[in-house]
Amino acid sequence: MNDTFKPIIAALVKEGFHQIPSEENSGGKTLDFNITPYSLNTPLSFKFDNLPHFIEFLKMSQKVSDEKIELMRATLQELDLDESKFFYVNFFEKNKEVEM
Repeated sequence: MNDTFKPIIAALVKEGFHQIPSEENSGGKTLDFNITPYSLNTPLSFKFDNLPHFIEFLKMSQKVSDEKIELMRATLQELDLDESKFFYVNFFEKNKEVEM
């Protein structure tokens, strides 16, 4: 495992999420995320170096389809972010609003 992911995983576990976001998760809290150009200053807001870095993180717990990668690329483009540069991923419990 990439050592840069250890603090992210530790924070997710501390918040009660025992798996990285996965559509296959069943039972318990389900984790979701959004991509932003800035941190939401929450315990579950993390900076990723670029899109391949984030995809590497996601692949630790799930298969990342080409469709999902294209959706993330489209999201970055909508936010006027370059996929080869850093961005933030803000994790939250699925179906709950992100507290700001």
